[in-house]
Amino acid sequence: MMHHFTIKGAATLVALLFFITSFGQDTAKVGRLYREGQRLILKTGVEKEDMDSAWVIARQIDSFSRHTHYMGGIGIGKLLTAKILNESHRNGGRREASLEALSLLNQYGSPTLQAEALIEVGGTYQNKAADLPKKIFYYKAGAQRYLDIKDYLHAGNMLEYTGELYNIASEYRQALKTLDSALILYKLSGFPRLHGLYSLMGSTYMFMSDFSNALRYNIMAIETGEKLHETGIIMSPIYNRLGMIYFSIEDYPPAIEYFNRGLRIAYLNHDTMSIQTIQMNIAYIYRKTGRFELALDSIRAAEKLSLHADDDDSAEVASRYLYIYLEKKDYAKAALYYKRLADIYNRHPNSPSAGQFTRLALASYLQRTGHLKESMPYLITAEQEAKNREEPISRMVQLYQLFYRADSAMGNIQAELGHFKQYKILGDSFTNIQKSRQLASLQLQFETSKKDQDIQLLTQKSALQEASLQKEKIFRNVIFGGVCTLLMILVLTYNRSRLKQRSNLQLQQKQEEINDQNELLRKLLVEKEWLLKEIHHRVKNNLQIVISLLNSQSIYLDNQDAIDAIRDSQHRMHAMSLIHQKLYQTDNLATIDMSWYIKELVAYMRESFPTETTITFQLQIAPLELDVAQAVPLGLILNEAVNNAIKYAFKGRQQGIISISLITLDDTHRELCIFDNGNGLPQQLNMEETTTLGMSLMRGLSEQLDGTFEVKSRQGTIITIVFPIAQKEMI
Repeated sequence: MMHHFTIKGAATLVALLFFITSFGQDTAKVGRLYREGQRLILKTGVEKEDMDSAWVIARQIDSFSRHTHYMGGIGIGKLLTAKILNESHRNGGRREASLEALSLLNQYGSPTLQAEALIEVGGTYQNKAADLPKKIFYYKAGAQRYLDIKDYLHAGNMLEYTGELYNIASEYRQALKTLDSALILYKLSGFPRLHGLYSLMGSTYMFMSDFSNALRYNIMAIETGEKLHETGIIMSPIYNRLGMIYFSIEDYPPAIEYFNRGLRIAYLNHDTMSIQTIQMNIAYIYRKTGRFELALDSIRAAEKLSLHADDDDSAEVASRYLYIYLEKKDYAKAALYYKRLADIYNRHPNSPSAGQFTRLALASYLQRTGHLKESMPYLITAEQEAKNREEPISRMVQLYQLFYRADSAMGNIQAELGHFKQYKILGDSFTNIQKSRQLASLQLQFETSKKDQDIQLLTQKSALQEASLQKEKIFRNVIFGGVCTLLMILVLTYNRSRLKQRSNLQLQQKQEEINDQNELLRKLLVEKEWLLKEIHHRVKNNLQIVISLLNSQSIYLDNQDAIDAIRDSQHRMHAMSLIHQKLYQTDNLATIDMSWYIKELVAYMRESFPTETTITFQLQIAPLELDVAQAVPLGLILNEAVNNAIKYAFKGRQQGIISISLITLDDTHRELCIFDNGNGLPQQLNMEETTTLGMSLMRGLSEQLDGTFEVKSRQGTIITIVFPIAQKEMI
């Protein structure tokens, strides 16, 4: 019986080994066929012969897998089928094939194949509002499969696509969060070609109205692409995007430069769409700067490539021509393009955006040629459309400018005033946006210049260190030679005494040199401390002079708001003056005793504000010493908070309490808290949207401290600033 069991077990083992070997051969064959099918799909262009060959391979995989009962192979065949349908632009049956592939591969396939199936399913959905959530879901799931097997490159690639979809869905914060994750994964994988991602992040920041970061990331995109000597089709829109940023702040020279760079790349790659877009942008700048012939040449170059232009493109070209001839006051030619534009507008429906700029172009022509009344129907329609969609602010400024001109010509005074008011409000808003963007541009230029200076300084320091090391090497060699010489001389006993005397004399001379150097260093240190005290003294005196000047100025003012603003400025300067006064009166030139400083500041503010309310100050200040970089912002924050509390918190009350605490939370953070038991903040006040000087100053100073700023209204007002301990204190 034992012998029978052994023979039976051996037969089972042989059968199992045969099955494993056969299964391995099946998977290898299916894998080879799948890779060959993918190679045919990914070849440049869509050749019918390649697609036919790929179809044959997909059927072979399916037939072979069904014959061998290889379920994973059936899923691979379905996946290849879905990819062929996608490449052939045949959507019929594509989603069904993708879902079948996903179902099978989730059970029998590898994580990589599962990720490919998820991505293929996601690709069957369009970039429409109704489809975007599902598309994003499948793409994120595909990225997670890649993450599970630590394939950071493909995971980052899918998150980059997902971030772009969030942008289309106008979910910009989620887009930025996803793109940041993609950047981390790219860096983990060592992927250097980050210019496309940087450009996409720049676009996201632009959508979020964060102009500074938009400019920064687009510059990073170009620097990265140029460092990699990238000349592919991706660089044209990157150059165009950065050109548009400079264009938006009317900084035309760099805008033209980047447009021309993008144009060269577009022509190199025969990128018709980018050529048309950039030529149109260049034409607009030439028109704005009065170079009309160059503007016309650019539009003609774009128009030549419009072999099958749709109505939106035709309308844009016609409107560009129309504006140029209006600027040139060539109304005869302008009339030709007005007629063409009106025919397009009346014959076919335009997209919402194209319809708006077409209406404004037609209205502009009518008003410039004296037909102001006839422009009103276009303007009324444009205003109605603007209520249903978000329009660029520049377009709304143009709309209301045309409106009030038409109202004026028709004698409709009430409507004219209303539209003129809208024009001024939007115009001022547009100007403020441009100014903020210009400031961001200047700030970035300053930071770049400072970085270049730092690099130059580091280079100089490196050269000095190299020279110092060279001197040390020479000095070591000299010492070594001297020691060798000394040993040789010591061997010569007849000269020992003489050499000993010489050595003593040399040592004495060196000691004298060392003493002289120490004395010189001591004098330099004393001089440095004296200079620092003198600087702090003069800064304090200068601040006091400014305070006095402001006080003198306030005497001649009748406007209470102006007087209050000057008094607030005096308090802020006094808060800084106290710090410099303390620094030059003590031997410690680096740090401030915050307990002394806050008591002095509170005493000054109590005396500075005459009030009918009896205010009690409660101080809880830990024995802390902070450097000037942290003490000054804290003093200014404290000044603003106490100032506001004294002036506004206790109106109509006889008594009030203001509590101030400065404590150490843990090993890395400290907390400043200002509490008053006053009337609290108005319920309708939104702190995120409050733009008063005091609140903006406190928020900005908190960011300067790398801290957090929080305001709550709870039985009064609580202002809390949590900031990190300075690095040199933690060492």
